[in-house]
Amino acid sequence: MGEISFLRGVPAEDALEAVAGMVENHYVKAMREYGAKLLQYQIPGLSDFNGFIPLKKSLADRYGIGGDPNRRVICFNGGMEGLSIVLKAFPRGSQIAMEAMTYDRTLADVLRYEHEVLGIPLTKEGVDLDALEKTLSSGRVKLFYRIIYHQNPTGLDSTMENIEAAAKICARHNTLYLCDIAYYELRYDGRKNRLPDMTAYPDLCLVGSFTKTISAGTKCGFGIFPEALVDRLAPVIANTRLNPNYPTQAMIHKMIESGEYDEYLGYLSRLYQPRMDTLNRSLLKYLAGIEVPQVTGGFFMGIWLPGISDEEGFVKAAKARGVNIAVANVYCPGWKKILQEKHKGSFFRLTFPSLKSEDIEQGIERIATTYKNAKP
Repeated sequence: MGEISFLRGVPAEDALEAVAGMVENHYVKAMREYGAKLLQYQIPGLSDFNGFIPLKKSLADRYGIGGDPNRRVICFNGGMEGLSIVLKAFPRGSQIAMEAMTYDRTLADVLRYEHEVLGIPLTKEGVDLDALEKTLSSGRVKLFYRIIYHQNPTGLDSTMENIEAAAKICARHNTLYLCDIAYYELRYDGRKNRLPDMTAYPDLCLVGSFTKTISAGTKCGFGIFPEALVDRLAPVIANTRLNPNYPTQAMIHKMIESGEYDEYLGYLSRLYQPRMDTLNRSLLKYLAGIEVPQVTGGFFMGIWLPGISDEEGFVKAAKARGVNIAVANVYCPGWKKILQEKHKGSFFRLTFPSLKSEDIEQGIERIATTYKNAKP
């Protein structure tokens, strides 16, 4: 019995094999067009500490950002670097609001900078707006961070009404509103995710990444920010990394410009949809009787298993049946006990794109068997 692992949210090997030739081709095109200029710290009109200027223009066009892209867009060495630099720009001890269950690495970064974390519970529509209003009403919360589509770790999609209502609440209380869109373009059910009108919400921040849409190895992310925040981040960036990876950013610019990036996103949707469908179907089939989410895209989702109080024991029992899962360290301080009591059990995060459909179904069946044997 071979082991099946739901642990790592990495792109499928099929996807990397499919994109490798495109990446090579566009690196070559970028180097032929820009040459040694890509290897210097910065070249006026072509590159600066905030990124490769043609890519910033491509991203501004893609996301409907008016004005000078150099005043609104920053390119990073991955989305995580972008988030970390934003957090670094706040004084230690700043109040940061986050979804009560959130991306574990962002949470770890917030705590590493010794900020105070305030958790906002989730609903089926997104975040609990009443709780957000109450939390921000003190006027001391500097930032509200959330993942609006295919949320990590739950797989939740927020409604546009919820996203925009949160934007209005943040504006009312002078809180920076940062939406992580790492999975925004990774929807597999034939529909398209939408973003708010950026002209209607000029203080809305977006941080995205090409890690899941192109590759982890190329390591490129971006942020769309208000001009005042770009000015504030500039010295932090200069003292953190100087310049980013211009050759990679030039490659991505050429890939977007050629149309091959959008073609590849279509390929990813076709590749991952059967795996997602198998996951959704298997959860309903093998865990009938408990509430399970039905995801529409992304890389992660999670399940609450009522009656399971010993997380580590359940993980070990599942491993004995040939399936690897892990305890989810995804809770804002103070929220784990609250949510476990609400759901009367434990939460486990799963990832699916790197697994074949048959392994996904077999893995869910093994988890379900473990659960039935462990449930009181």
